[in-house]
Order: sequence, then C-alpha cells, then structure tokens
Amino acid sequence: MGLSTGRDLHIDNWLSQVAINYRPPDMVADLIFPIVNVQKETDKYPVFSRKEAFSIEDTSRSRGVEAKRVTRSVSSGTYAVRNYALAYDLYIEDRANMDAALAFELDTGAGRYLQDKLTLDWDNRVLNTVSSASNVGTGFLTGSSWTLTGDPINQLWLVQEQIQNLTAQKPNSFGFGWRAWNMFRRNTAARNYVNGLNNGGGAVTREGMMRAFEIERFWVAGGFRDTSNEAQPANLQSNALADAVLVYFAPLQPSRETPSLGYTFRWTDPLLGAPLTVLRHPYDTRKRIEGIEMQLYQDERITGSEYGALLRGVGSAQANGLV
Repeated sequence: MGLSTGRDLHIDNWLSQVAINYRPPDMVADLIFPIVNVQKETDKYPVFSRKEAFSIEDTSRSRGVEAKRVTRSVSSGTYAVRNYALAYDLYIEDRANMDAALAFELDTGAGRYLQDKLTLDWDNRVLNTVSSASNVGTGFLTGSSWTLTGDPINQLWLVQEQIQNLTAQKPNSFGFGWRAWNMFRRNTAARNYVNGLNNGGGAVTREGMMRAFEIERFWVAGGFRDTSNEAQPANLQSNALADAVLVYFAPLQPSRETPSLGYTFRWTDPLLGAPLTVLRHPYDTRKRIEGIEMQLYQDERITGSEYGALLRGVGSAQANGLV
C-alpha cells in the first residue's frame, strides 16, 4: 500500500489558538453618561441654579457698611436603580465532552458573553435616550447633505454655539453615528478644515477632530443590534445614532463642580462587593446543570438636557434650523 497523501495525513480538529466569535464592538454608553457609584438604590442629587451662578451682583460697599450678602438655592433630582441580570446554563455533558481548546467557553467565555449582553443592552438604552430630540436641549436638521460636498463644519460650530449660548458652557464632546462619521471623513470641506488645504486626500482622524474643534472627547457609535426573534435569521440594525451627531458637555469624571448631560448611577450589592460580578449557582442534580449569572444595578438619567444637542439626518438635505 502506498503512502497516505493530502487529507489522509491529518484529521481535522479544533484549533486552540483561533476561534471565530462575535462580540459587540464600539460600546459608548459610559462616554455619554459617566458612571457615578452610589451608596443607595434610590437617592437624590443636588441641582444648583445656573441663573444665580451667572448673575452680576452689586459688589460696591460704602464705608462702615457690611458687605452685601448673596444667597444660593439648590433643588434636587432623583434616581432609582434597576436590576439588570442574565443567566447562562452549563450542562454537565458539555463539560465532560468539550475539547480542551473550547473549555474556556464554559467559565470565562460564558461570563464574558453575559457581560457583553448586559453592556449591549446598556448601550442601546443610552443611545435610544440621547437620539431623541426631546431629551436634549436643541435638535437640528442639516441644510445640506454631508455626502462628498455640503458644509458640516459650519453646522457643527452652529450646534456648539447653540449649547454655549444657552448654558455658557462650551461642549467638550462629539459623538458620531457610524454612518455620519463615514460621510464626514469623505467630505471635502471636512478634510480641508481638519487636515488643511492640499492635504493629499488624507482621511480625517478622530485625533484631528479633537484638535480642530478643541474638544476632550470624541467617539463613534459603531455598534449594531439584532432585534429580531431568536428563531429568525440574524437581522442586524444600525444603532439609533447611525446618521446623527450628538454634541454635548459631560465631565471626564463625575463632578460636583461642573454640569453634565447625563449620568449612569450605579449601585453595588454589598453581598457581592463589585458592581458586575459573576454568581455561580449550585449544581442541579435533577437537570444536571450548573448555572452562572451576572447582574447590574443602575439607572441612566438625563441630568441637564440643555447641555446636549442633536444634529440629525446628515445624509440628506433638509430644512435648516432648529426643530
């Protein structure tokens, strides 16, 4: 008998170095609503008066007269965290029969999968909130499409100036939907403004945007969602911000001194000791399964709608102005 050749020399098996897996990319929820770790499931946060902060006082004082006194009032907002949780069953048969290359999926992989699912839901909630013009101070419609031509630069400055005019606070953050970002990067006026004239056709970068508009935070919401029934084929849909731009102010870290468009209020279960923890449930002898669970307690809330503005429909020409 001759020597074996081709596929007879090797029996296909699982590779331990490579696996084709799917994880949701470009999650941005914490960049829009910074995380505030709170001590109670429900509570209040202070809201100071912007009018009082910017009021001009008569500071002159006559001889022998006490200095004029000023007052400061404060109102409050409230939050109430909800419990978001998912569980994953580990079957004893799978543990016994699974190849070593895939064993990580039982524990680390399953925990990561639950975390991705919880994060995807959090991201979806926040993007749905800020993509509604009713949740921000101002909504804009583009006067000209951003496809190749058009004037996105003036439109973005107009949005920034509107927020600063209302609040005296210059926005420090831009958030682009993935389609809006692709259009902006191809736009001639955008390339010339960010990269300079005769730039050789170089693409606009995120770092260049931050320098050009003097902002501290820039992100692109590139995540997709599948909202179809589990029994149906995959049907990926763009996130709610796909062809829009969110311009807003939010501190890089939670602050009592500066305002924010919104916050994520996150509570930690004292029995777990960490906000996002995997719980392992005991082995069920009847079902022959182990179980893991991951949970999160939080509330995402708009705390200053006037510190955000939404520029919508950048891919099509519409009536310019405020809506």
